[in-house]
This record gives sequence, structure tokens and C-alpha cells, in this order.
Amino acid sequence: MIAQDMINTINYYADLVGKAVQVKRSDKTAYTKIIGKHGIIDRVSGSQIGVLIDDIPNKSSAYGVFWFNRSEIKILGEERKVMNMNNFKHVAMVRLADYTNKEYAFALYDEELVLLGGHGLVVVNPNSKGNRVIGTVTEIYDTEEFYKVKGNIKVTAEVVGVVNTSGYEAREAEKARQAELAKKKAAIEKELETEINKRKSIEYYEAMAKEYSDNPKLAELVAELKQLGM
Repeated sequence: MIAQDMINTINYYADLVGKAVQVKRSDKTAYTKIIGKHGIIDRVSGSQIGVLIDDIPNKSSAYGVFWFNRSEIKILGEERKVMNMNNFKHVAMVRLADYTNKEYAFALYDEELVLLGGHGLVVVNPNSKGNRVIGTVTEIYDTEEFYKVKGNIKVTAEVVGVVNTSGYEAREAEKARQAELAKKKAAIEKELETEINKRKSIEYYEAMAKEYSDNPKLAELVAELKQLGM
């Protein structure tokens, strides 16, 4: 019976991973600034619960989490924990563009799957319906394959939008094309100048001095050049 109770306790804490929470209190003075903050449970160690706080990493932790006893945090309501997740056929692994830089699983509904068309930038709601974070899709699974590969991981948030970067990418491609054209043009002009310089003679300079007779300095320089015996 005691063994079963221990198993139940272990399972209870393991099931907390991925759930949204609010910090109620803490005896640690360093945690004062995060009282009342929201976050998501990232890991558990025994009865200690590691929470990632929105936009505030714990630099003293290798995982960036703040550690709490169960009584120090509030598990948020069902609407925040599961957000009525149902009827999704795919799961996207998304690397969040925040201080964690970690990958998490998000439900991927058909509308966003079509817009995504593969890997790319998406908007997800990792901690609550109202939260929005940019991330990069690294893998897409159908739900059956996902649970075979990843195990019994709870999917508690979803892809809420797809970032369309086609306009930006087109502009960047055009910039690169124009830069390459300018580079080629400069190389050709340099080669032309080199070839022209090979054919310059005193007659060439005299012709230039006559053509630009409004600049007497050219005639003076040509005369000096002739005296030097070019």
C-alpha cells in the first residue's frame, strides 16, 4: 500500500509538467520579484517543482527554472491548462524564440498546417490563451506518430498563427541580386579601365586636351609629358 502511494505521488508530480501556474509565495528572498508571476512547469525533482517564469530566467539554475514546493504555486484553471484542446491531427515541435530556446509540443490544426506548408515561423500560446510567443517549427508529426515517438506527453497549447515572411524574403533576395550586379559591374568597369590604360599614348592625351580645351591644365600637363619624352 505504501509503495502504491509512492507511485501515485510520483505520477502526480510527473503529470504537473507542462501545466500553467501562478506563484503564490516563497520563503526565498531572491524570489520576491516573481511573486504573483505566471509560468509553466518545466520539470520536477522529487517534490520540488521547477517553473519557467514568463520572460524571467533564473540565472542561478542550469535549467533557467525557479524551484517551489507544491503549496507555493497555484495550478491555474482548466481553461488555462488544457485550453479545450481537441480534434487536432498534427503536433508541431517548436523551438521558442525566448530565453529558454527550448522545444515544446503544440497542437497544429489543419488551417495552420496548410498555411505553414512545412517548417517556418509560427506564433504559439505556451502558457495561456492570451500569451503569444514566436517560435520555429522543427518537426511535424501526426498525432499517432507523435505519441509513439515522444511518449505520453501532454499537448496543452497550440499554434495560433503562421508568420508569413515571403515579402521580407523576396526583398532580401532582391537586395542580394542588386549587390551581386553592382559587384559584377564594378569588376567589368575595372577591367575596361585596365584595357584602356594599356592603349593610352601621347596622342590620346593630346586628343583629350583638345576635346576639353576649356581646361587649360590638361594642355599644360600634356606639354610637360612631351618634354619628358613619353
